[in-house]
Amino acid sequence: MQLSTTTDHHRLQASRITCYLRKHWQYFTLATLALLLIFNVQARAGELPPQDITLSFRDATLDKVFREIRKQTGYSFVYTESELQKASKVTINVANSSLDNVLGLCFKDQPLTYTIVEKIVIVKPRGDKPTAVPVVHNIVTDPKKITMRGRVMNEKGDPLPGATITVRRSDMTTTTDWDGYFNLSEIEDDAVLVISSVGHVTQQVKVKALNMEIRLPIAVKEEEEVVVAYNKISSRSNTGAVTVVKGEQIATLPNRSFDKSLQGLVPGLLVTSGNGQPGGPTSNFMLRGIATGGQPTNGETFRNPLIIVDGVPVQQEPASAPANYTNRITNPLAQLNPSDIETISILKDAAAVALYGSQASNGVILVTTKRGKAGKTVFNFRHQTDISFALEGKIEMLNQQQYLELLFEAYKNTNPAITDAAILADLRKKFPVIIKAPGDTSFYPQSDWTGALLKKSALTMSNEISMSGGNDKSNFYLNLEYTKQNGVVKNTGYDRKSIRFNYEHRPTSWFKLGFNTALSYNIQEYSNSGFNSFLTTAAISPLNPIKNINGDYIYQYPWGLGRPARILAANPIAQSELDINNSTAYRGLSRLTAEIKLSRNITFNSSVGVDYMLNEAKEKNHPLLSSSKGFIQEQSFRTIGIINTNLVQFNKQWNNSHSLNVLGGQEVRIQNTKFSFISKTDLSGNPNLTELTGGNATFAEGNISKQNLVSYFGQINYGFREKYYLSSSLRSDGSSRFGKNNRFGTYWSVGAGWVVSAEPFMKSINGWLNYLKLRGSMGPAGNSSAITDQLRFDRLTLVNFMNGTAVFPAEGNPGNPSIQWEQTFTWDAGLELRVLKDRLNITADIYTRKTKNLIAYNINAPLAIGYYQLTGNIGDVKNSGLELSLSANIMQQKNFRWNISANWSSNQNKLTKALLPRAAISGTNLVNEVGYEYNSFYLREWAGVNPSNGRPMWIDSMGKSTENLSAAKPSIVGKAQPDGFGSINNLFAYKGISLSILVYYQYGSDVYVEPKLQNDGKDPYFNQTKSALNRWQKPGDIASVPRRLLNGQALTGSGTIIDRGTEASTRYLLDGDFVRLANIGLSYNLPRQWLERIRLSNVRIFVQGHNLATWTKYSGQDPENVGPSGLGSILYPQAKSYSIGLNVSF
Repeated sequence: MQLSTTTDHHRLQASRITCYLRKHWQYFTLATLALLLIFNVQARAGELPPQDITLSFRDATLDKVFREIRKQTGYSFVYTESELQKASKVTINVANSSLDNVLGLCFKDQPLTYTIVEKIVIVKPRGDKPTAVPVVHNIVTDPKKITMRGRVMNEKGDPLPGATITVRRSDMTTTTDWDGYFNLSEIEDDAVLVISSVGHVTQQVKVKALNMEIRLPIAVKEEEEVVVAYNKISSRSNTGAVTVVKGEQIATLPNRSFDKSLQGLVPGLLVTSGNGQPGGPTSNFMLRGIATGGQPTNGETFRNPLIIVDGVPVQQEPASAPANYTNRITNPLAQLNPSDIETISILKDAAAVALYGSQASNGVILVTTKRGKAGKTVFNFRHQTDISFALEGKIEMLNQQQYLELLFEAYKNTNPAITDAAILADLRKKFPVIIKAPGDTSFYPQSDWTGALLKKSALTMSNEISMSGGNDKSNFYLNLEYTKQNGVVKNTGYDRKSIRFNYEHRPTSWFKLGFNTALSYNIQEYSNSGFNSFLTTAAISPLNPIKNINGDYIYQYPWGLGRPARILAANPIAQSELDINNSTAYRGLSRLTAEIKLSRNITFNSSVGVDYMLNEAKEKNHPLLSSSKGFIQEQSFRTIGIINTNLVQFNKQWNNSHSLNVLGGQEVRIQNTKFSFISKTDLSGNPNLTELTGGNATFAEGNISKQNLVSYFGQINYGFREKYYLSSSLRSDGSSRFGKNNRFGTYWSVGAGWVVSAEPFMKSINGWLNYLKLRGSMGPAGNSSAITDQLRFDRLTLVNFMNGTAVFPAEGNPGNPSIQWEQTFTWDAGLELRVLKDRLNITADIYTRKTKNLIAYNINAPLAIGYYQLTGNIGDVKNSGLELSLSANIMQQKNFRWNISANWSSNQNKLTKALLPRAAISGTNLVNEVGYEYNSFYLREWAGVNPSNGRPMWIDSMGKSTENLSAAKPSIVGKAQPDGFGSINNLFAYKGISLSILVYYQYGSDVYVEPKLQNDGKDPYFNQTKSALNRWQKPGDIASVPRRLLNGQALTGSGTIIDRGTEASTRYLLDGDFVRLANIGLSYNLPRQWLERIRLSNVRIFVQGHNLATWTKYSGQDPENVGPSGLGSILYPQAKSYSIGLNVSF
């Protein structure tokens, strides 16, 4: 393609300028800071006149006005009484105005003028010299001091404990006691008090009596602050799509990980647990659909939103199990204590995420932890005990008699000439038997394998103690926590010890320091990471006993565990006792901040954050359970993320109409990862060995990777008359993951908001319509998480070649230095509505997200390049959706309240452009095809069972049934992602009692289940679900399951026939819709009058039930026990739990 000369010229110039700025950015940054500092020093040296005078007088004398100006500024006035008597009265109304402006208004059209010398305002007649000796009026040199007592209450007259009272323009601060009372000594008789309390409107009240009663109205919702990118703004001025979750909403949930606890609380955020392993990762954690390529089978987190905790991006990629690199066993987010969280802001659209640029195409989650508040130190103790039970779903397995019935039938369908005696003789060779006497043998009674693996109940205990407090200069928060979570599977669990300390100190009015740190020590005992022990345990042959007649374990079995014939498989119950599978993690998350107020309107902030994680996993296979005499494997996974952020912010409001916020920043992020692995085999010499001190070293490897990200960004926010808001952002990122020609990406956004309800033409309906805001935004964001740090290089290895050493391409895909950033362009339109005195709140968003340069793994490559597959940009994908959330106060009385909150999200995904018209994803039944959902199921359509012969059938290309598998062409038949999901929550409150009921639902997804549980005899000794009983037995039978054949083969006169009914088809594709009673909570706050006697401020007792019931057509274990590729199997079960807890504050 050839561009015009003009276009080429401008692009060349822009490119040169951009390169120059990138090379010399540090000089521009230093110069800018120097200018700001010079400006600030000059401003301070020259003592600029005050800029924040607020006056409101009508027909007042100049003397009265001068007194108020003196009080606010400290400036004195020099004048004669006779001259002032000639002046006219003034009417003035200004807010945050400068001294020059105020004096100009006071002396307008007056016979007097003024001169300022140092901090003295000299008043004199216009054009004349003073005729009398001037008198200096230092208006407040001898103020009257008083001691007062007050009480702060809400609008209903209830006391507000912990409210903060500050004397304006002084350092005096106090807080109210439990009954709302406060005392102030030695204050001026006309002082102004600033009273604030969480959830209420801050008031400024002038002292009028020695005993005052002050009532604070409840804060209206649009004045609440929202944490957004690098800033805090009011929800009224926010132009982006942001959902805020309060920490108390998730603090008591038994998940012990805030990512899983967000399920059902955030419109657009899909959270699927994946399995119930304590401390394990989610399988789906995705915002507004798939907007990133990559391989969906391995459990990576490249589709997750960017998560930032107190300004530090946190590591989400879980460590792998040593024996199986694709099995993710840990969840780094579980290493953070949810009780420390104050709020979670989920940023969804362009206006909200643009400042995070190349990291934000999948959305951003901002976690803000708790801070201390001014006032007395508050101690809080929290205890919670959970009792959990495994959810086994609808799976019912055959008993021993039913199993033998089907097994005998499979033998005879395969070989009609075989006798019962021959079948029994064969089975007695394969399975353990009890020999009572010579010739008198029997099978062991059926063992309860699942019952032996699972606990009847599992106990979790969590204890925390925290203290927080502060004053007008400092605040602190300290929390110590210990949680021990036992899994519902024996010898599994999660143990976390954590500490968090947050501290802020303001030594002067223009300087503030802050330090946040969280440390945790985590131990996870997990289940066998290799072969699926849960599937094995559920479907093990009922002819296999757990123990022999002497009560000792049978350690290995040649048949009936789903392994190929004669390959010994370990006893999964013995494995849970003798094997070692554990992970130890050390986590540190810290941030140091410094803020300097350079002038009244300019603030500079610099911070350094560190996220450190060391994960050590160990697996031991006991020699008694292994044909290879056992092994020990250890893996160390260490990651360190360092981020330095520098911000300059300008804030200005003027004329009660305009507000302007300008932000500029520069950021550097470095992430280092180190991985090492070693394996030793043959532990027969010391079966009890638990360390790498014995055995034979058979394999070792390791690698180190590093990623750098350099960013420059800016944002402008403008508001007019608190009705019209505009926002614009720009960010440029440079990532070391890409080749030198594609290293930088630039991202931008524009957003707008209009508070329609503030318009004069809306006054006629303001009686029932309390708030209406329309907002919209658009802009691109990027993503680089779908590729590795090494992709820009070709990986090489040393090999032996012709008696020497040679360099050879390493296994895997080749490097791709030409790969480009994924870029997602989003537009969003939103509505926020509150009616009927805020009793009904509605928020709605409609959006479209278009991602181009989608990155994918394992693209089939031309053989001429020397590789079978490669990683690259494959095409474009589009997501469109709708989100609704609603909150309604159904009933609001003096002692009773009933509130309903609900949300619903729907997303449609489509691949719009692709390098290949159709590309299968290796290791899955998924395919990517233009015009269909990204990652769709690609299967043959199941036609059922032929009634005449019991053989399986599929639909051919002509739409007819056929027994020929090859004639049945695969097609796109479903998808793993749901059409919609959401939740409904009911909250009932009566006096100190509250009851909440949360229901979560999901619909429109499909699950491909494990064929082994209904295999038609292909794995004949594997147990089956009871649905296998509905099999074909004779001609004319109408059955859902084909005839049973031993090993799937039938011997006929013309040869061996293979039915192939277990081949991938829609036979195993099930409806994944479900509705779950997710949580019921009941709590009671003890009455205040009881607590005063024992000097406690709050006591709350609560009980709750979690995952209490599930309604679904899905016949598998659990519709949430599904991997990211939509594969459902028998995994670590989810848990139903009951909790009791206590919160005490004093």
